[in-house]
Amino acid sequence: MDTKEYKIRYEVKISDIEDVAEIIKSTDFFRIDEVDVAVELVKERLDKGVESGYEFIFIEKDEKAIAYSCFGSIPCSLISWDLYWIATHQNYRNSGLGKIVLTETENQIRKLGGKAMYIETSSKEKYLPTQKFYEKNNCELKICFDDFYDIGDGKLVYVKKL
Repeated sequence: MDTKEYKIRYEVKISDIEDVAEIIKSTDFFRIDEVDVAVELVKERLDKGVESGYEFIFIEKDEKAIAYSCFGSIPCSLISWDLYWIATHQNYRNSGLGKIVLTETENQIRKLGGKAMYIETSSKEKYLPTQKFYEKNNCELKICFDDFYDIGDGKLVYVKKL
């Protein structure tokens, strides 16, 4: 991958509303209501700025976001952060962009005083590549809540100490 053609950005732009929707839809992992949630977090950040509690990192190519993360401190914790979303557009998957976004997210959380990052994902077989991605990046599976999202669809919670 030639990283010169990509740019990391921390500011949220109006165009990110559409780009995030496109990224999330392209993965074919999420329902429309989940896409709506991802977009709502972008809008919330645009409306409220840092007061929203949502931080973002984008990787863009030709001024268009193609991968991103959304994360925030966990209320009432002094050191723990949630990784709410991390996704790469389907056209750029397996290119190393996910690792770049994850690493940059970890770096930003550290800079903001975070010591641990919590990540939730589905236990469905469809999410096995996602689970392997987290494990490959030294995230430890801490717990599974069976039948959380739906019958047969548990919630896995990973943690990465920073």
